[in-house]
Amino acid sequence: MRATAHGLADKIGDSALRRIALVLGVGAVTSIVGALVLHHELTERVSAEPMFASDLVLGAAWPVAGVVLLWHQPRNRCGWLLVATGLISVYLLLGQYSVWSAKVSPLPGSAVADWISMFGFGVYFIVLPLLTLMFPEGGFGSRPEKILAISALSAAMAAVGARMVVPGRADVDAAVQNPIGIDVLEPLNYVTLVSSFYCLAVATPLAVVALVLRTRRAVGVQRAQLQWFMVGGIVMACALILALLLGETGPGNAAFVIALLAPPVAVVSATLRFRLVDAEFALSRSIVLVLVVALVAAGGGLMLWRLDPELAGSRAGIALVVVLVLGAFAVRAVLQRVIDNWWFPQLRGSRTLAPRISEAVTLSSEPRAALTDLISALRTELRMPYVAFDGVVRAEQGIRPAHVVTIDAIALGRRVGQLEVAPRRVGEGFSAEERRLLEQVAAHAAMMAYATSLVAETEHSRASIVAAREEERRRLRNDLHDGVGPGLAGIALQMDALAAELRRKGDDAHAHKADGIRDRVREAVVQVRAVSRGLRPPVLDQLGLAQALRQLVDGLGAIEGVVQLDDMGELPAAAEVATYTIAAEAVTNVVHHSAASRVRIDVECGEENLELRVSDNGRGMPGRPTPGVGLMSMRQRAAEVGGRVEHLAAQGGGTVVRLVVPIASVAVPREAVRQ
Repeated sequence: MRATAHGLADKIGDSALRRIALVLGVGAVTSIVGALVLHHELTERVSAEPMFASDLVLGAAWPVAGVVLLWHQPRNRCGWLLVATGLISVYLLLGQYSVWSAKVSPLPGSAVADWISMFGFGVYFIVLPLLTLMFPEGGFGSRPEKILAISALSAAMAAVGARMVVPGRADVDAAVQNPIGIDVLEPLNYVTLVSSFYCLAVATPLAVVALVLRTRRAVGVQRAQLQWFMVGGIVMACALILALLLGETGPGNAAFVIALLAPPVAVVSATLRFRLVDAEFALSRSIVLVLVVALVAAGGGLMLWRLDPELAGSRAGIALVVVLVLGAFAVRAVLQRVIDNWWFPQLRGSRTLAPRISEAVTLSSEPRAALTDLISALRTELRMPYVAFDGVVRAEQGIRPAHVVTIDAIALGRRVGQLEVAPRRVGEGFSAEERRLLEQVAAHAAMMAYATSLVAETEHSRASIVAAREEERRRLRNDLHDGVGPGLAGIALQMDALAAELRRKGDDAHAHKADGIRDRVREAVVQVRAVSRGLRPPVLDQLGLAQALRQLVDGLGAIEGVVQLDDMGELPAAAEVATYTIAAEAVTNVVHHSAASRVRIDVECGEENLELRVSDNGRGMPGRPTPGVGLMSMRQRAAEVGGRVEHLAAQGGGTVVRLVVPIASVAVPREAVRQ
């Protein structure tokens, strides 16, 4: 049957639903006006029981609120529930019709009106628990809520069913009797009493508890709507208490009317204007205010009762109340923290985000990692499905949906990117408090991204300088090795020949001077060769990187050496030096510290990066390794060329030293070096 009802509703267009709601709302207001007119005419002729303002509010204001809601959201079930309270207006109109027929003159169909007057108020019992359970989406969030709704609806139906057949008077007037009342069924009045008590005193408070729990779990727009509804509930509860205290007086009746107006106004405001004021702020302050007032009232009443009832109204009593008020406001901050921590986990998430940001900044090894930690913290603490930063660098967490909210990220007056955040549900937005928090996070992310870009630029500049330096060293070594060195060696040979010729001619003095020049030139040759070797490892120029790496593991004695290399082609000088020196340091560590029987060197060379892995089957890394000179030297060498070194535990035991060098970033055209 539910599927049939849903299918029928789907076939009716929004415009038709709006017209239906409008007709029902106008009908409810018209019925109330008719009931008022009939009641006025009755009181002009006979004595009649008064009509209550609460009935008029429930029969007219609630349906009007439902029409307003349905005009904007025709398929909102809560709106249709509000419109359904218009049955009260029909009940009131028929009740006055029955009273007229009983006291003034008989009217046609009065028996039907009398019978409906017996049970037409049944909507009283069910509207509050159902509205509390269904708001804001018109459904039931959990199985217990559904069971509670079914039990309340069953109790209301039992109450109405009992009123249909029990004998006795109607509530509108003693002159109106049930035309089909059966005397033997009079005990069913207890069914009405128990059922109405269950709906109003059991089901409604349980629905409020469910609302509280649902509000604490909710996020985003739904959370804001539920909080506004709860503000209306607080107003209703306070007004009802005030009405009970004031009794059957003008102010008391006014308070009762306000209590009945609060739920429909809250529903409409929460659904259509929930962003008008910050709901978090309004609800938290409302709860604390109610608690403070309750503490003052309870404490003052208890102390006056325990001390001396005659203190009430005296100066001592007033002074006591003032002391209670001051004490209550002194603990207001404590109450506010307690309420925020328990009632508003979203605010707690906002507060815990600040230390997470501080942790990301202080504990991260580099700005990019700090930015990633910040994005992760934002997503975790605020329970968002997707968060990303897009700009000079990019970091993201989650799967990007079709719709995201973007917030500009400004650092030092410059836009460096934007923070992208996905709402928790499709079509939702963010509250004002959440928006302010996201803007603050965007500012932090902007500074981290800006720092990341500066670090990247610095690293790129350093890598370029190192690359140019190594290319220049390679050129200088080649020039010294192939040009200056052989030239000086040739001069030394010529001076040696000159000295021999001078001795043959008997010019020993000049021959001795020639020998001295020859020796100094030979010393210069030795120095040039030393400088040449110091510029870069000679083995790289003598054998090339591939053979140099193979030579590292040849002749290690008991340690077996294996080398697996890709075709590396011609590499930048900086990449060659970094790869060789780090491989040499890693092999040295294997020989001296690992107690391994096997060492393996693997090199993979791609278009962008060169990857070196030196692995062994030794004892492995200690649980808490202490970086030594060798490890620090490797990291510095890698950082110079924009690469990175990792020391990992190998599967099955041993250690892996992994180096990644970006080839493109350290490549420098040789023409540029020569210039």
